Amino acid sequence: MTDKQNSMSVNKHVLTQDLNLRQYSNTAVFLKDRLFVLSPSAQNQHNWFDLSKVNVDRYQEKQYKGFLVVRFFDKLLVADLDRFIREMMPSDKYVLNSSGRPHWKFRIKVSGSTHFIINHQNSTKAYPVREFSVKQLQELLNKRA
Repeated sequence: MTDKQNSMSVNKHVLTQDLNLRQYSNTAVFLKDRLFVLSPSAQNQHNWFDLSKVNVDRYQEKQYKGFLVVRFFDKLLVADLDRFIREMMPSDKYVLNSSGRPHWKFRIKVSGSTHFIINHQNSTKAYPVREFSVKQLQELLNKRA
């Protein structure tokens, strides 16, 4: 198994088993009824992750309630997906990977017990995210389902 595959598997069982979400193909998208969870994994020394435009485009506000759940080592960092997209993912500020696919690059900054997401293309913005336990995340998603 490659490092990327290992990284993508960290805490995936929380999403698929504890939260009963189903993974869309082999992506960072997880679904259940009217819930859309975009869940990248950040398991590297630089605390970075990316979100592909293809996965973000799968999200449609009117059909789903969306959440960003970053699997940051053993932590689950949660944000409202609508607000995160509006504030941190300008449609004209993304990068192209080697295959020409657009995506946004982020890193997680830790300040004390607070976590922030920083956009690589505009590092002046820091988006605060909350750490949730599995139980807290279950309660949040069950209220929205």
